[in-house]
Amino acid sequence: MRNPVELHRKGVSPIIATVILVLIAVAAGVMLWLWVSGFASTTPTEQQALNERIRIDAVKIKDNIVTIYVRNIGNVDVKISAAYILDTSNIIVASNTSTTEMPTVSRGAVEEVKVVVSSEQLNPGYVYKVRVVTTNGVEATYTFVAP
Repeated sequence: MRNPVELHRKGVSPIIATVILVLIAVAAGVMLWLWVSGFASTTPTEQQALNERIRIDAVKIKDNIVTIYVRNIGNVDVKISAAYILDTSNIIVASNTSTTEMPTVSRGAVEEVKVVVSSEQLNPGYVYKVRVVTTNGVEATYTFVAP
C-alpha cells in the first residue's frame, strides 16, 4: 500500500506546463502587437508633437514688455500658441494667447514672443517663471528674477 503523504504530492504534468507556457507566450505576443500597432497608428499631429522641441534662451523686460526668446531645437517648424508668466505658486500673472501675435519658429531659429505686463504685476527681486506652449502642447519653462 502507498504512503498517504505520497498521494498528496502530485506535480504539474508536462502537458499542463506546456499549455501554460504557450498561453503566456501568446499573451505577451498580443500585448506587443497591440503596443506596436497603437504606436504606428498615431495621428500625424501626435507624430509631429514628438518631433517638436523648444527652449527659452532668455527673457528681457523693458517698458512693461516681457520679451521671451524661443529657440526651436526640434526637427519641425513650430507654431507658438501661448505664453504665460507665472509666480512661484504657478499662478498666472500675465499671459499672451493671441494667435495673431504668435510666431512660427523655424528649425534652429530664435523668435521673440512678447507679453505685456503692468508695473504692479512684476515685483522687483521676485522669482517668476515663463512658460511657452506650442499648438501641439509642447512646453518650455524658464525662471527669471524681475529687475
